[in-house]
Amino acid sequence: MRPASARFPGSLALRAHPAKQGWARPAMAVGLGLAAGAIFLAERRAPLRRRGQAEPARTLRNLAMGALSMAVVAAVEGPVTRRLARHAEGRRRGLAQCLPLPAWARDAAAFLLMDYTIYLWHVLTHKVPALWRLHLVHHIDLDLDASTALRFHAVDMLVSVPWRAAQVALLGVSPRALRAWQGFFFLSVLFHHSNLRLPARLERVLALVLTTPRMHGIHHSTVREETDSNWSSGLSFWDRLHGTFRLDVAQRDLRIGVPAYRDPAETALRPSLAMPFRAQRDDWRPREAQRLSRAPAQRGG
Repeated sequence: MRPASARFPGSLALRAHPAKQGWARPAMAVGLGLAAGAIFLAERRAPLRRRGQAEPARTLRNLAMGALSMAVVAAVEGPVTRRLARHAEGRRRGLAQCLPLPAWARDAAAFLLMDYTIYLWHVLTHKVPALWRLHLVHHIDLDLDASTALRFHAVDMLVSVPWRAAQVALLGVSPRALRAWQGFFFLSVLFHHSNLRLPARLERVLALVLTTPRMHGIHHSTVREETDSNWSSGLSFWDRLHGTFRLDVAQRDLRIGVPAYRDPAETALRPSLAMPFRAQRDDWRPREAQRLSRAPAQRGG
């Protein structure tokens, strides 16, 4: 019988250097935490847009929603995707693993494919009504900063698990590529949701490759044509590829949020958690206009 490393290519690499694997994950977590803290601090020192909501109440409820969402990721998504990634590499299954390339090149291909298919998922969360009910909770925030990056409904995270599992399995994402993409994605989401003012010239250069705060601010606009742009969550290539890239709206002209949900009370924790399970409004018409259109016509005296 052939040794396990011959029967399952890559299995030896998974078992090699257990000491390194032991400290690599905590070290990565510390690094991500420090980088996230730097983003939170920087956006307060150099804000891009003026805030309109009371703090720290808004940030605290966003953090609370983020904690619920991250609990789902840790309990469900993490174990599923890690197991699938080990299987993909160990048995050389999935698109990237079938490429006749060295391991580092297969990982690079898997990274790009993960990022592109997240672009597609983001589009679906806006276009499929059942998914939009959940994603809407993220978009009704009336300010936009790094805490908004954590403001996702826990059920939204749960519903995305099959998509994420399919990404890893079908694309052939190795554990290394998965960790690299997850770290990049986490920091990218914090960065492009942030209220950080970068020099305009620098941001234009960064936007050639990455999703930036000005780009994503346009995506969170109350104007639907602006919201239907800048879907990328990591690399900005995909918006350029599909013709959905925009950087032509001044941040001072932006209103953040969704027209039908302008009442700050509706962004509180309990109403936000209940929102997907209630009757939906016409999101892109102001709530007052919807009330007037439903009111019976008054008869003249």
